Amino acid sequence: MILFPAIDLKDGKCVRLIQGDFEQSKVYNASPVDQAKLFEDLGIEWLHCVDLDGALEGVSKNIKCIEEICAKTKLKIQCGGGIRTEDQIVKLLDIGISNIILGTVTFEDADFFTSMVNKFPNLISIALDIKNDQVATKGWVDVRNIDLDSFLNSINDMKINSIICTDVMRDGMKKGINHKMLENIMNKTNIPCVASGGVSSVDDISLLKKQNYKSLKGAIVGKAIYDNEFDIKNALEVIA
Repeated sequence: MILFPAIDLKDGKCVRLIQGDFEQSKVYNASPVDQAKLFEDLGIEWLHCVDLDGALEGVSKNIKCIEEICAKTKLKIQCGGGIRTEDQIVKLLDIGISNIILGTVTFEDADFFTSMVNKFPNLISIALDIKNDQVATKGWVDVRNIDLDSFLNSINDMKINSIICTDVMRDGMKKGINHKMLENIMNKTNIPCVASGGVSSVDDISLLKKQNYKSLKGAIVGKAIYDNEFDIKNALEVIA
């Protein structure tokens, strides 16, 4: 089980949103690379990085920040946010990103998504963002009424790195992980899943660990870390 601290990038700064609301953003560190180094010094190996400007507008404004993190740390990074072309994928892989997260384009252009998974096997993850039982896209602004069973069945045999399962309404709220949602997704696919949204303390990580989910790859933690309510070293001991 991997612990993924989150760095969300907006206007070149490390921020956190509340329930994906761009009007409720708070800057936690003006230097994302310094934040990444802090995580690395605490023993973190993987980082979850999201380009919020890219997610909302489909155009990255934070590629230089991402490139700097790759260059100045040894962290393995999974990165998403507005990645909708092959050129963007190649650029990110070239600068050192280990895993590409596709969200909106997965649901808007199935042919493109399939071709990218085939071209970059096990290097593509899906951002499956659930907002009030519907799939949220474009920075969680749009919601789509998608048959989740059919969708998961259609991708089950693809060489996908993971499905990042986020409960949007819990994101940044520190109310605990939505186990019901997570289990529902894991029961319908054999693709590894990553839990996201709502982690409030190391206790949430302990509970995930105790469930012994066979297909759980890891968990993403954001606001609880930045609010000093989550001890990373303790969490790493729990999942060791």
